[in-house]
Amino acid sequence: MNGIPILFRRIDGRFRRTIVVGDVHGCFAELGQLLAEVHFGKHDLLVSVGDLLDRGPEPWEAAAFFRDKPNAAWVLGNHERRVAGVIRGTSHPAWSQLHCLSKIPPAEHAAWASFLESLPAVVETPHAVVTHGRLDPSKPLDAQEPYYTAAVGGAGVKIELDADGVPLWFREMERDLPQGKPVCFGHLTYSRVELVPGRLYALDTAACAGNYLTALVLPEMHLVSVPARRNHAAEARQEWQAAMSRRARRDGAVGAG
Repeated sequence: MNGIPILFRRIDGRFRRTIVVGDVHGCFAELGQLLAEVHFGKHDLLVSVGDLLDRGPEPWEAAAFFRDKPNAAWVLGNHERRVAGVIRGTSHPAWSQLHCLSKIPPAEHAAWASFLESLPAVVETPHAVVTHGRLDPSKPLDAQEPYYTAAVGGAGVKIELDADGVPLWFREMERDLPQGKPVCFGHLTYSRVELVPGRLYALDTAACAGNYLTALVLPEMHLVSVPARRNHAAEARQEWQAAMSRRARRDGAVGAG
């Protein structure tokens, strides 16, 4: 990444609540429904666990909402990192990045890459600690590396779990984390959302695959979910494949001429 990575952002202030939302992946309509359900207002702080982009129908609408909302924050997800890398020419694109970037003019790409590169690895609010995929037990909370927390590497990244389905990284650093503030993260779906009661919440509930979009409302520790309207990821992939087929036919016709 071209920008200087931000490791940690602490947000202070007299916020009534912190609302942490799981992986949105372009499900902007579901995000709006979820925020209506929790009555999100100007005295609340909204935080995304990352992966606002890719796969869904309105990734840039979701991204612009978080970028422009003064009481919203966003940690770096692996999909944001990959999109920025594709723009910079340092990452090989998957279909979902190409599909995502096709939704905005190329003239906007560089500015978005700079913004995505500015996203922190960890956000701490008055009510919670938020990261994308994991924390590194060998580093303090304010020195986490975004490449690590975003769990970059796809299927090659193995997040080991204990017998209760709790990530080992949490067990190894639980005593060093701020007391009274749960850790909220996303990236993968787990067997349950509340992995450790009051302490660890896995908020990726696969909204873009047709399941649910989930948020944790703090300090009440109240979980709220709304159902996805469709399997957006499957539809996006079909849409992109159809576009590539049309392009291939068009290019073949031009070549034949």
